[in-house]
Amino acid sequence: MKITRFKNIESTNQHLQRLLDEGIDITDNIVVADFQTSGKGQGNNVWQSEDGMNLLFSIALDMSFLKAENQFLLTQMVSVAMIDVLKKYLPEESLFIKWPNDIYFNDKKIAGILIKNEIKGMMLGTSIIGIGLNVNQTYFDKSLPNPISMKMITGKDYDLERLLLEVYKSTSLQVYKCQSQSQSQCQSQSQSQSQSQSQSSIVNSYNHHLYRHNQWALFEHEGIEKEMMIVGYDRFGRLVLKEKNDREVVCDLKEIIFRI
Repeated sequence: MKITRFKNIESTNQHLQRLLDEGIDITDNIVVADFQTSGKGQGNNVWQSEDGMNLLFSIALDMSFLKAENQFLLTQMVSVAMIDVLKKYLPEESLFIKWPNDIYFNDKKIAGILIKNEIKGMMLGTSIIGIGLNVNQTYFDKSLPNPISMKMITGKDYDLERLLLEVYKSTSLQVYKCQSQSQSQCQSQSQSQSQSQSQSSIVNSYNHHLYRHNQWALFEHEGIEKEMMIVGYDRFGRLVLKEKNDREVVCDLKEIIFRI
């Protein structure tokens, strides 16, 4: 494990990506920043954070054991790793994974994850995992819809260095758990949700914490707000929802909007 620290940086993910593009082996490298000028979330979203108050970092991991078509399993691993760390400090019953990989405390966002995978033929190569965790910040721009931090929940300050190491160890453990299984078994875990639930503690935990799972809630789909229910996701990680008329809808990122 190698840790590189920056006071200010454009983006920790972009920094690691540049090194990878230059042919440098970045496996087990961690890049941490006090502040990012161009921090990114899913899609075109921007990650906003107060200087030095939160945890902003990226990890590079060798995922060459995982088939590219099953890359959603990595999303599940990292999401579960975050839950495993946060439940040491916050009530687990209030922690959720908002599909695909935002971490929520009740209905508010406490962490975001952005993963970029290198594809080598049928397999993954190096994966760059960017994580933003709201820790000690107590004021957020009013333009942000629903942020919350650990300190806002508990009133306590937290050691960023300790949290960094805990998240790294938790993420590495989830990857090791998958890698240590036979490759065929690991690949089969993401073939279908029902099969995954019976075989994988990683997928079990993801499903258990999935935000609004099996609940009627308000969503926007194709420009129309309606009540729908999340019933699962397909083998590629696309969200599967059910409408009131029992019709199932499969949505990719940006095709569904969660309404609070």
